[in-house]
Amino acid sequence: MTIERCGHVTNSSGVDEAGAVCCWRPTWERDDRCLWHTETVVPTTVYEQNPPVPGARLDGANFKGARLNATSFLEGRSLVEADFSNAVLDDADLSEADLRRATFRDVDAHGASFRDANLHDTVFVFADLRSADFRGSRLYRAGLTDVRINLETTFGERPVYETEIDREASVDGAAERVESTQWVYRELQRLYRENAFPEQANTFYLREMDFRRRDAWRTGDYRRAIRLAGSRWIMRYGTSPWRVVAASLLLILVCATLYPLTGGIQEVGTETAVTYEIEDPTETPSRVLGQAYLKSLYFSVITFATLGYGDIQPVAGMARAIAAAETLLGSLLMALLVFVLTQSVQH
Repeated sequence: MTIERCGHVTNSSGVDEAGAVCCWRPTWERDDRCLWHTETVVPTTVYEQNPPVPGARLDGANFKGARLNATSFLEGRSLVEADFSNAVLDDADLSEADLRRATFRDVDAHGASFRDANLHDTVFVFADLRSADFRGSRLYRAGLTDVRINLETTFGERPVYETEIDREASVDGAAERVESTQWVYRELQRLYRENAFPEQANTFYLREMDFRRRDAWRTGDYRRAIRLAGSRWIMRYGTSPWRVVAASLLLILVCATLYPLTGGIQEVGTETAVTYEIEDPTETPSRVLGQAYLKSLYFSVITFATLGYGDIQPVAGMARAIAAAETLLGSLLMALLVFVLTQSVQH
């Protein structure tokens, strides 16, 4: 008796070294394709009663319209270019599956597990991914268009590529993983913004910027690393106006402390010029220290704000240098504050 074979061919060129994969499984019932490639909707029980042998490839499998609720027989399977359009995958286990170039269009995948799955070039369109688990999955170039997520949808703290950078022997391989990591961070920010979760989008933005800073130190790009470190501490990468305000107050207080110790300041708006200078704070009376510091604090605020009333002036060269530096830094910090506030309004 001749057994009819499926003969379905899946072109996996560009995905792995297998090239075109031909299916030689027996046809299903009166169909000209096997159970996995038939155009007919297959009942879930039939799939479960005829599980594929271990290691068998299900590339190009057709699950259009299939109801695969809470199933686990696809865990760890090779499903390159599989089609799950209009399928129901609630609580299904697709962890560790190879889903490169697979299609999930109009899919209900509420609570589905894609943990540690390979989702390179996978397409999700109009998919319900609420409470789905993507921890450890490879999401580089995965298309997530018009999908629904919620706060229970988990992607892990870091993309899997980030953990592989230090283990990569070649420079080109490390660069590819850096690019993949940045791409995933940006995609997750977009995804959370589209689903009206700005806090989560901001969290992944901060993680991306922290990754860029660490990568700059790793590659020896110290100029970029220092710039990102400054951005982190002064304005939290452009997201925190309160950090800019705190940095401004710290600058004002530090300069106010230094002026009396570095030559002093002179009040010239009175009949007699008064100089506030402290040579040894330990031997100066508390009343004099307090008066000098208050005058110095006033001068520091005026200098920071670049108001220039002229009623108080620095005396020695060092004090003048500090005043010049405070003026420049004050202008920079006020510009940064305006920038951060503008960014906050836009987002």
